[in-house]
Amino acid sequence: MEIRINKNWLDKIAHWVSERDLGFWIPTIATLFAIAADYYFYMHDRIVAYGDAESHLNIAKRVVDSLTPGFAQLGGIWLPLPHILLIPFVKFDFLWRSGLAGSIVSGAAFVIASLFIYKAVLSLTDSKTGSFLASLAFITNPNILYLQATPMTELTLIAFYILSSYYFIEFIKNDKRLIYIIASAFFGFCAALSRYDGWFLICFEALILGLVYFPYEDLRKSLGELLAKKNWDRWYKLEGIVILFTTVAFFSIVIWLGWDKLILGDPLYFTHSEFSANAQQQSWLARGELPAYHNIWLSVLYYFITSMSNVGVIAWLIGLTGFIAYLIYNHNSKKWVISLLLGNVFLFYVITLYLGQSVIFIPHITPPTFDWTLFNVRYGVMMVPFATIFIGYLFTRIKLGGKALIILLLIARLGLYYIGYSKVISLADGVTGLSSAKRPDAETFIRNHYDTGLVLIDDFSRTVSVIRSGIPMQKIIYIGNKPYWEESFKAPEKYATWIIFQKNDAIWKNIYEPDPMRARLYKYFNKVYESPDILIFRKQ
Repeated sequence: MEIRINKNWLDKIAHWVSERDLGFWIPTIATLFAIAADYYFYMHDRIVAYGDAESHLNIAKRVVDSLTPGFAQLGGIWLPLPHILLIPFVKFDFLWRSGLAGSIVSGAAFVIASLFIYKAVLSLTDSKTGSFLASLAFITNPNILYLQATPMTELTLIAFYILSSYYFIEFIKNDKRLIYIIASAFFGFCAALSRYDGWFLICFEALILGLVYFPYEDLRKSLGELLAKKNWDRWYKLEGIVILFTTVAFFSIVIWLGWDKLILGDPLYFTHSEFSANAQQQSWLARGELPAYHNIWLSVLYYFITSMSNVGVIAWLIGLTGFIAYLIYNHNSKKWVISLLLGNVFLFYVITLYLGQSVIFIPHITPPTFDWTLFNVRYGVMMVPFATIFIGYLFTRIKLGGKALIILLLIARLGLYYIGYSKVISLADGVTGLSSAKRPDAETFIRNHYDTGLVLIDDFSRTVSVIRSGIPMQKIIYIGNKPYWEESFKAPEKYATWIIFQKNDAIWKNIYEPDPMRARLYKYFNKVYESPDILIFRKQ
């Protein structure tokens, strides 16, 4: 058989490809990498490795498919936007149970972030090759590739963080284009409804605007001179820009405070409830296992090592070199503003570690006497955009030999991951760290024996996985199902056919521990499963 290919067609294709900007290929490359990673982690059952990954899926699922569906199921602790984005996909049981609903959302964020890293470096350097390399360094980061395959919220925040930062930088460069500051404020609004890191971002951006546009020359004038002044244009500009930005961006915080007040009666519920991060950190502090608390050097060290572990040692060192080169050799008067903006994530985590509002356990520096030495290390992926942007910058500022060296080092970085020398630490935390979803034998039992009826379970304690149990979400009674939850503590037989206890969870304390309630339990239910920590009862 002879196959003939028209040379004119080949010429047309080659011409079309040659005319495309390098940035044109970024979304395609990112999408292909995302699909390949999703397939790999799906086949290895790693998409819902994190306990929080299932919680994000379940929150979204309950909005559309539960005993008491509605937006109140979004709750008042985790910010709502990532769950709202999941809603169209978790409606389909396969996408919910497999976690692929989260892969779609995080994957889309990954593609957007990849493109705007390219655009950000191009804005700073005017180099398409350096911008392309920076985007490739982000796309091929194994920790990023894993998290973009999951329902975790880091990639959603990264996308909005980069979008807001990119348009902020464009506005700083050309403040006559108000659309840039509006876009930055809008994406900052989205970031602030995705993770609390976003609150720090928009506050930092507002502070930068104040510093950039403040009329410093008026500080040298007396009060009389200021009052006699006729030209207030600089003050009006400062006022107008800051009000425009904060009106849009800070409305996210107003919405969240109002939401918590509306559904929970307390606008600050997320800061001090039993489910809040603060309550969890206090338990670590009580055990003496909050190592960076009120220690600024350990706070810096923990986040530095965590960032390096997620970026990769080689890429991290190249990125830091690029950052230093940017500060030393770039003569743009706005370089400090841009540096502060891109590096504010590092400052945020150092502050929260110091204040005890977050905790990270990472091997080699966490004391071996602690119960766990691997926890929350995924926070370091937030520094991947910073590192890759300055890798791109450095690439554009060195000679050909240096460019070749950077490319070889980035390839070697991937080789170290491939041979197992470097660990994909965010994946390891989800599989073996404290963040990992536990899979007790009780989960297999309920999956094999559940037949019908409502199941009372304390979802906060993650006794068993709902998505792996096979139980339909509308058959689950959990703390957010009013009045089912409260009434079940008084009369457990009223609604539930099955009750799953885990030692010291809310159901255990309210039904199993009190003698009168335990007697009532055994009157209406039979114990069908028992392990040291979990009991399962079925109605007679």
